[in-house]
Amino acid sequence: MWKLHRYYLKEVTISSILTFSVLFGIVLISVVYRGIDRAQGFGMWAIAKTTLFMAADTIPHLLSISLLFATVLCFARASQDKEITAIRSAGISPRVAMTSALMVGILFSLASSYAFHYVIPWAHFYKYRVVASELRAVILNTGLGDDNIRLQDRLSMTWEKDLGQGRFEDVYINVLREAEEVTGSGVLGRKGIYRAKSASLLADLEQENLSLRIKELYDPVSGAQLGELSLSVNLRSIVEGRGRRRESERDMTSVQLLSEVKLGIHESPGGAEYTVHRRGCFALMPFLFAPLGFCIGVLARDRGRVFALVLSMAPLMLFYVSDLLGAELLQAVDLPILGWLPALVVLLVGTPFCWRLLRF
Repeated sequence: MWKLHRYYLKEVTISSILTFSVLFGIVLISVVYRGIDRAQGFGMWAIAKTTLFMAADTIPHLLSISLLFATVLCFARASQDKEITAIRSAGISPRVAMTSALMVGILFSLASSYAFHYVIPWAHFYKYRVVASELRAVILNTGLGDDNIRLQDRLSMTWEKDLGQGRFEDVYINVLREAEEVTGSGVLGRKGIYRAKSASLLADLEQENLSLRIKELYDPVSGAQLGELSLSVNLRSIVEGRGRRRESERDMTSVQLLSEVKLGIHESPGGAEYTVHRRGCFALMPFLFAPLGFCIGVLARDRGRVFALVLSMAPLMLFYVSDLLGAELLQAVDLPILGWLPALVVLLVGTPFCWRLLRF
C-alpha cells in the first residue's frame, strides 16, 4: 500500500511545485513594473525586494490553485491510463489513491495558515516601507538632489555653499505657510524670507524624522537676531504627502488583531474577527481542493485533461464568489463567522459530488 501512496505522492508533489513555479513567475512578471517604479534609481536588489514583497500576497492562493491543478492533471492521467480501474479491480478503494493528494493538501494548508496569519501581513506592511523607496521619495519630494529643499509646502531652503553630508552655508529660508510643527516654537513669526549662516540636515530612518538645524538665524527685514532653531518633520508625511496610506487590518497579524479586540481598542472588532476567520478559511483551501481535484480528474477520464482543467475552475469560482458574498453579508448582519462561508459552500457542494465516487 505504501508503494501506491509513494507513487502518487511523488507525482502530485512534483506537479504542484512546477505549477506553483509557473504561476508565481507569471505573477512576478505582472508586478515587476511596479517594483521598478517604486525602487527606481536604487539598483536591482531594491527592485527585486520590492517586487517580491508585492507578489507575496498571492503565494498562499497560488499554493491552493497549484495543488488543485496538479491533482486534476495527475489523476486525469491515471484514469486515462486505466490505473484507477486497475486499483478498483484489485479491491482497493479510490480513497487510498486520493490519500497522497490529501497529504500534500494538509502540508500546503499548514504552510498557508502560517503565511496568512503572520507572513503576509508582515510583507504587506513592509512593502510600503522599503528603505530605498523611503529615501528615493524623500530625495524627490524635498529636492535634496538639487539646490533647494522643500518641506510639506510650508518651508523651503536654498543655499550658496553645499559642504556635503547635509551641511550648508549662507542659507536662505522661505516660510511659505506658518505651522507649529514646522516652525517649532514660533520663532519664524511671519511668512517671508529669512537668512542663516549655516544649516545641517539629518534623516533618522528608525524614528522616521527629518531634522533641520539652523544656526545664527536672523530676519533681514527687522534685523532681529533669532539665534538657533531646530525643526523636525516626519519622514512618512513627506513620503506619502496628502495621500498618506493609513495602516489597515491587512498590515496586522492575527495575534495583533485579536489582542486589540480583547483590549477593546480596535475601531471595528467585528471586522477584525472576520479577517481572522477569513484567513483561516483561505488556509483551509488546499485541504478542501485535494479531494475535489481527485474526483474531477477521475471523472474526466474520457474527455481529456484539458476538459478536467476547465472543470477545475468551478470550485475556484465557487470559493471566491462565496468570499465576496460573505464580505457583503458582513455589512448587513455583522457576523464575523461569515469568514468561513466559502469553505462551508465548497464543502456542501463538493461532498455530494465526491460521495458517489469515494464510497466504494
